[in-house]
Amino acid sequence: MKRTLSEWLDWQETAHDKAWDLGLKRVSTVWQALGAPRLATHIITVAGTNGKGSCVCWIEAICRAHGISVASFTSPHLHDYRERIRFDGEWVTADALVAAFETIDTARGDISLSYFEWSALAAFWLTAQRQPTIAVLEVGLGGRLDATNIIDADAAIITRIGLDHQDWLGHNIPTIAAEKAGILRPGQRVYLPDAHPPAVLCEHAAALGASTYRYGQELRVDAQADGLHLDLPGYHGILPYPTHMHGAHQYGHLAAAIAALAPWLALDTAKLAAACASAQNPARLTLIDGEPRWLYDVAHNADSAEILARYLHDLPRRGGRTIALCSILRDKDQHAIYRHLAPEIDEWVLSGLPGARGSDSATLTAHAIEAGIPREHIHPCDDIPTACRRARVLANPADTIAVFGSFVTVAAVQKEQLP
Repeated sequence: MKRTLSEWLDWQETAHDKAWDLGLKRVSTVWQALGAPRLATHIITVAGTNGKGSCVCWIEAICRAHGISVASFTSPHLHDYRERIRFDGEWVTADALVAAFETIDTARGDISLSYFEWSALAAFWLTAQRQPTIAVLEVGLGGRLDATNIIDADAAIITRIGLDHQDWLGHNIPTIAAEKAGILRPGQRVYLPDAHPPAVLCEHAAALGASTYRYGQELRVDAQADGLHLDLPGYHGILPYPTHMHGAHQYGHLAAAIAALAPWLALDTAKLAAACASAQNPARLTLIDGEPRWLYDVAHNADSAEILARYLHDLPRRGGRTIALCSILRDKDQHAIYRHLAPEIDEWVLSGLPGARGSDSATLTAHAIEAGIPREHIHPCDDIPTACRRARVLANPADTIAVFGSFVTVAAVQKEQLP
């Protein structure tokens, strides 16, 4: 029976008995049945807790600025499933996805695939048909047992690692880092955009004979008044500050992306400057000016909350307050998120979210109070539309409304707010 894209996606959401089913056997078997073609001339895999999507966007922008064909695979999507697979920055078409799903369906036989595995296989298959110069793959969860790990990459980037998805990956940083390190291959080039990566990453890379490049060591960026002074393997120069990719943490992502591409591209400073102006990752510290102004960020764990808090601390307040509009999934460390952000937030509008992973407003409120946020500064709401109305009533023209907590939260608020 022929399905539309929406019908395929609805079916995939319930066709497998687990939302996340880590392991490579099923997805590898299907990929082999599809012929396991090479995806691109060069392949980069990106793992980590936070910053993966930003690294993909930097690689994409640099390639496009240099006129180099690039395919990218990211997850989850914010508003449209087609965001996950891009060719030269353009979303994949619905027709192409449907054709890929039909091909995968024939190849899989009676093998059941998770929702993410369907998307990964579609990305691989469609990329292989196009044969771009560069393919960049964002790991979905962990690394060692993630579907993207059936692909042997030429280079790897592992971003900042924090506590997240502990039920799947482990309950401490070294254990989680070891899972992320599972994407590494012998002799590979490995880029670490975090200045203080867990030791297990460097140890694992060394054991494989991989070449490791660390931010602050082999990847050096000096932020000066006239721009970013980069001293990297394969590139030395001064670039302008990024236009849309806000936060000092982006300097490491930019450095890793440039260094990873340097062996394959004839890098040009003017074209890199153009990439600094064009690169953007929607809903990552995205500030919409106005009265009040709105800040969108998909911060959803302690590590990303710390980055958001640092950004809010440095953001000029214009004499106004910062109002949080957030909802946090029940499987996240809500207390840690609240503790990081509490010093930067004046009022909290907490919205319930539906679904098995959603938290109701009463639970969010209880955890906020336990984290030390005064009850009088908490405004519980049952749903996102109500929370948006409440935030608008609370806000004065000079205030900032910071929207965060999950992709689902930001997408729902943007649907209410943006034209």
